[in-house]
Amino acid sequence: MPGSGKTTTANTLAAAGYAVVGEYVTPGGITIPVPHHPHVGDDDAHQANWLLKHRHITSASHGGPVLSDRDWLSALAYAASLGDQALLARRASWAYGHLALGHLAVPDAYLIVGCSPETSLARRAERLTPDHPWSTPSSLARLADFYTDPPAAIGRTHPALAAELRAASWHRLPAVDLATIRQHATSLLTTP
Repeated sequence: MPGSGKTTTANTLAAAGYAVVGEYVTPGGITIPVPHHPHVGDDDAHQANWLLKHRHITSASHGGPVLSDRDWLSALAYAASLGDQALLARRASWAYGHLALGHLAVPDAYLIVGCSPETSLARRAERLTPDHPWSTPSSLARLADFYTDPPAAIGRTHPALAAELRAASWHRLPAVDLATIRQHATSLLTTP
């Protein structure tokens, strides 16, 4: 969930020497600050970012773990947050096609850090914009529902993609203090 502490945790782990790929990156792998992310309506830029991140994750791994601040699942989560089943179906097909081509991968593990829509809005109050759906309680409620069980949410639209996602190890954590989130993320990065 936005505002749950993901990016702060990722930045802390990167500073501690862990391999981390930011939420949005340049072709050179530099993390793009939040104010410079593509506009919410620039769908091509968002989808290109997920493909670019996969290449950076693959090159950063060197056989070891890499933490990614969001991945292509966010494209599906966004569609679900809009309540747009047709968009969710298109994005699921897009993801499945790129998985088959090796342009995307299902991670070994997902750490889903949840928080209520109210908490998300309060923590991001200075960054909310009227043109972004994640600035409204109803969209955030749909997003929270999606993240309760992403494979199940996707399975209603694309069963084959849902089956691929079920192969990942899923870890859920409520947005507690950042130290606890960092501890869980570090545990996933150091567990063989």
